[in-house]
Amino acid sequence: MIIAVANQSATTARSGMADSLAQLRAEAGRTVLLIGATTTPERSVTAHGRRGSLARHALDTRGLQGELEELQQHYHDVVIDTEGRDTLESRIALIAARLVIVPVHVDEVDVAGRYQLIDRLNSARMFNPGLRVVFVIVGRKQPSPEEKAAVRHYVAQVMSATLAGTLLHEGEAGDDLDALYREVFAH
Repeated sequence: MIIAVANQSATTARSGMADSLAQLRAEAGRTVLLIGATTTPERSVTAHGRRGSLARHALDTRGLQGELEELQQHYHDVVIDTEGRDTLESRIALIAARLVIVPVHVDEVDVAGRYQLIDRLNSARMFNPGLRVVFVIVGRKQPSPEEKAAVRHYVAQVMSATLAGTLLHEGEAGDDLDALYREVFAH
């Protein structure tokens, strides 16, 4: 399965979430490739989970389209930490994915300001109608009812997207990520 983690800004929340979800998939006994889609490729590093294995790889995104099909044959899961920018490669990753997870802070829910991400996700769903898009609130505190309503309005701009019930607290994401993992992958 191809899993993409995407948002519009270049934040550590996206990269940390991609890394943690890939590690949890490996610990569940799956072979997982974590791709950091960057413009400067780095060396691969392989780490072994309790039952599966996780390979980390920074991929030159110019090669993403040609390699995704090949990579899927060698791994149970390919987790892609997409770029925050709207690039051809980030669109390719979203179209190829079966699941997209979008971390969002309550102060990032300006529909007009984040329209590029909404457009990318909706475009991906046009090419990939089975794509599942799950937004996850990341924050330092529990959002107010007004903030949660603003996030729900933002999520509603993406066709068939859902909002996870799990809230990720910045800096204390261990148990939160386990809960998110169970919520997302028990589906």
